[in-house]
Amino acid sequence: MKLLHNIYQVGGPGMTHFFDATVYLIKGTQGWFLIDCGTPEGYEQIKANIRRAGADPADIRRILGTHGHYDHVGAAHLWKEEFGCELLLHERDTAQVETGDSLKTSAAILYGTASTPCRVDGRIEEGDIWQGEDLTVEAVYTPGHTMGSVSFDVTAGGYHLLVAGDAVWGGFSAKIGSDEAAWRATLDKITARHFDFYTFGHVNAQLIADADQRLKEAKMAFANYYNPWFKTFFEEYHY
Repeated sequence: MKLLHNIYQVGGPGMTHFFDATVYLIKGTQGWFLIDCGTPEGYEQIKANIRRAGADPADIRRILGTHGHYDHVGAAHLWKEEFGCELLLHERDTAQVETGDSLKTSAAILYGTASTPCRVDGRIEEGDIWQGEDLTVEAVYTPGHTMGSVSFDVTAGGYHLLVAGDAVWGGFSAKIGSDEAAWRATLDKITARHFDFYTFGHVNAQLIADADQRLKEAKMAFANYYNPWFKTFFEEYHY
């Protein structure tokens, strides 16, 4: 589904296997690239959606991983084997992907399966830039859900779109590498920026408007990350 010019959602809830986190296809100046790539269970359907968007999976050059969890980059080894794609991650989440640590990648505890070890070809760092056709993708280091989590500030058509991965509305568990202090600092960092739209790791194909207010409320409701019934009931929420 087309979200903005040269930006498509090709995986996630209601689109591919229910294990898959959101997957985004972006037209770069030197070929297409993905933000996250889903799981082996959804791999064939994601490829079919890419073709429906008018792209050839063989033209995808790299995968930018928001973090090293199975639902986000579990299929990376298949993309590398079939198409020679490069996988890029933050260094703090690299080891669990390369060793196939099925606990740290959440494969075992959330999906009842195992991660396949996958070489990481490059690192994502704060401020890294990728150029697309009429757009720019900037990496923002957003640890908390995992210590190697990154988000992407996409500037397209005069709009700022936050692709948040699990930095917003992700689940908290020390078993998957979560850290509360880092996550609270991340939410402060995100809400200090302006975004026209946002999207996150487990949402059907859409851009969420009034992003600044919604992200502020996501920060206010941090206890939801521990338990969805917990939030600050003394504050006023619009959403």
